[in-house]
Amino acid sequence: MSTTTTSGTGMRARWRWRDALWIVLALIAVVALRKGESSYEQRDAPLVQHARGSARAEGRNFAVEVGNVKAARAYLLKGDFSRSEDLLLRTPGLWLSVLAKVESTQRPGYVSAQLLTRDGLVYAASSAERPKLKGINLSERPVAPGLPENGAWFFEVPADRLEGAHLQLYWGNGLPQGGDSLVDVDLGIDAARARKLLAEAKPVLDLR
Repeated sequence: MSTTTTSGTGMRARWRWRDALWIVLALIAVVALRKGESSYEQRDAPLVQHARGSARAEGRNFAVEVGNVKAARAYLLKGDFSRSEDLLLRTPGLWLSVLAKVESTQRPGYVSAQLLTRDGLVYAASSAERPKLKGINLSERPVAPGLPENGAWFFEVPADRLEGAHLQLYWGNGLPQGGDSLVDVDLGIDAARARKLLAEAKPVLDLR
């Protein structure tokens, strides 16, 4: 009687150990599979294409050539039908304009821009209304194949964020989507050039 009971108890213990071993092995397999998968951020992030300076760079459905960079403390703008007097456009930081030529390579649409600082902060280009410069401000300006557009993107950034800043460009008016192209252009703003931009930044730049 006691022998039978002892034998049954030992068998149940062995099954419990075997079940526990299978559970551990299954957990190890799940962890290994998850490590092999791309993270959510990786799957949802755009594909970065690096470029430098004024060389022509191509992204999905657009091409761009980046030109000069200029800084100013404020812009003086000419009034329009809604405001006859001149407008002084100030910013709590610094205005940074980036000249460029951009064109569509396949179908009409828009090219958006943002500025990435070396500490990972992102500043979107100002809207077409700030500053309101028809034929100059590239924000929200439609582009079509075979018809390149020349102008500038304008950014409001802190004065201490110029060094190491990169211009990033992507197709469309929304944020760059996962798997889409994000053209990252090194503007070549090292410490010396950042100091030069600040020293040459006019208190008021006349854009009338």
